[in-house]
Amino acid sequence: MKIFFLSLFLFSFSSFATSLTWGQQRGLYTQAVDLQSQKMWSEALQTTKLIPAYPLTYLLEYQQLKAHFSRDSLSAVQAFIQDHLDRRVSYDLQRSYLYYLAKNQYWREYLSFYPRLPNSVDLKCYHFQARLAGDQADDIWIDVQKTWLTGASLPKACDSVLQYYLDSKKISQTLILQRFHLAYVKNKTSLMSYLITLMDKNNKRLATQLYALHKTPTKVLNSPLFKDRSFNRDLLNREAQASHVFLAASIKRLAKKDIELGLNAYLAYERKRSFTSAEQVKLKKYLISRIMIRNETKLLQWSDKALLALGNTPLTERRIRYAIKLNNWPDIEYWLAQLSEAKQQDSKWLYWQARVLENKQQQSQADKLYQQIATERNYYGFLAAQKLGLDYQFNANIVNEQQQDLDHLQTQLTHIGELYFQQHRYLLKREWRVLISNQSINLQRQLGLFAFQKGWAHLSVVASILSKSWSALNIRFPAANPQLFYANAERYELDSSYIYAITRQESSFDEFAYSPVGARGYMQLMPQTAKEIARKIGLTDYKRRAQLTDGDINVQLGSAYFDSLLKRYKGNRVLATAAYNAGPNRVDRWQGSKDGRAEQGLTMDSWIEAIPYKETRRYVKNVLVYNVIYQHILDKPLEFLKPKEIHARF
Repeated sequence: MKIFFLSLFLFSFSSFATSLTWGQQRGLYTQAVDLQSQKMWSEALQTTKLIPAYPLTYLLEYQQLKAHFSRDSLSAVQAFIQDHLDRRVSYDLQRSYLYYLAKNQYWREYLSFYPRLPNSVDLKCYHFQARLAGDQADDIWIDVQKTWLTGASLPKACDSVLQYYLDSKKISQTLILQRFHLAYVKNKTSLMSYLITLMDKNNKRLATQLYALHKTPTKVLNSPLFKDRSFNRDLLNREAQASHVFLAASIKRLAKKDIELGLNAYLAYERKRSFTSAEQVKLKKYLISRIMIRNETKLLQWSDKALLALGNTPLTERRIRYAIKLNNWPDIEYWLAQLSEAKQQDSKWLYWQARVLENKQQQSQADKLYQQIATERNYYGFLAAQKLGLDYQFNANIVNEQQQDLDHLQTQLTHIGELYFQQHRYLLKREWRVLISNQSINLQRQLGLFAFQKGWAHLSVVASILSKSWSALNIRFPAANPQLFYANAERYELDSSYIYAITRQESSFDEFAYSPVGARGYMQLMPQTAKEIARKIGLTDYKRRAQLTDGDINVQLGSAYFDSLLKRYKGNRVLATAAYNAGPNRVDRWQGSKDGRAEQGLTMDSWIEAIPYKETRRYVKNVLVYNVIYQHILDKPLEFLKPKEIHARF
């Protein structure tokens, strides 16, 4: 009986579909999605036909096609892609169908569907398989050779292709040794072992020695592989030429293990003229960097001389931060002077020039520099403004509504709205980026304002970033979901502006954000951290990591975690913020390290500048600035750093 009524219903679906309300179309779409999830494909297809004009119907068609791939699907897949060229799922469908064809070895259809060489390595190797099946081995050899030459392992899709060229000797002993070198540089020992099995007697003897050296880099100085060889290609025999290219990588590996031994090895081989000019530069940069990382102050004389000769700006900036870490004000002043005039005008280095003057009791000259940068809306500008007792400068360029500018985008915006309503979050972000990227700067900003007004906080931030609207504070710093953030800030007696600042830095208000290391949600919590915090605060509702994309749970746990860090560091937000990003164990280690410092420890600004992780250093500065911006937006009293943070010693 149910089927009978459904048939009658579908008989007149075309006239019925035109009379459906928007809510009814949404409901039918949800039903079709549910039917597809239950693999009730026939029923789902009939429901799909009821909503031909609904903006997301194409997603149902996509799933239907994907679930019923066959050798004969080629024209249907091509037609879908052609009809939806501007939709991200067309790329997904194309990729999925290529995998289907490859899995079933439908090579003729594979090349007909996608004759070009794909970008991804596995699909590239399937392309090679298809071409080999068509006796086109010579035509693809150059591309196969490029694929072979990598220091990483290749996917299984490449195995049969590479075996064909190994059997035919097209992959020569020279190419095998070249790949061994790439694996050696990248420390891929399993790949190195495999490549040794492919080598002839001479190469195998050499590679076996190099493999042993890789495991024991301390032997590089006395290795017979590099003994008494100066860099002269014409004079080196074949084996010497082959081994020479491993010398720089061997020294870098030794330097990572023991920087002093690595430097000694470099100097010994440098005296023998064993390096090209390019190799010398790369090795010196690496060694200088390692000396600072390992805090080898006794090697600074060589390092500083080499750095002066190189004139490398990133390393010079790193040397300034190293001098700051050591409280060495003469060194700070000296290395600041080594920056280019343009670089010295960056607010960061103007601030430290002012700090040098302040340390030399030249306060009036320091204040002139502070005044110069206090006009900027950044970490150093706010530091300078607080020192001088000046108002913070927000320099806002608010985006105002020009609604008529978006009239021609109503179809696209309706599509975005339905993706948001149906909670297709991943697809929503992709489609929004495409829409934004295809507009003028003014329209990008208007779209950001549109998202802001809709309450789509993450999309608003994305628009501000893609349009480089750094001063458009209203779309760049939305006060998302105020009930949620205010409630949890109040629960743990935290400043709501600070919780906003952390969330803005962590996820840009993407409730479903997922980092490469596994952090999730608004406040980017690691599952293990969330589990521990939930236990401590008695949050029994939290039972599984998937709940971290629930804003209510995520912000409560994130706020509780930050509160615990504040308690651990006695209310010091600088340390608590660094710990939120890098972990409290690392911050404790940085706090406890006093090598080369003055007895009184580092001031707050010096400690932040000396944070060894670039990501954490940037993170702390951003959160402190974002907090003031949110204080401004939420109409709260403005305070950049608290007195106890300013006067603390680290």
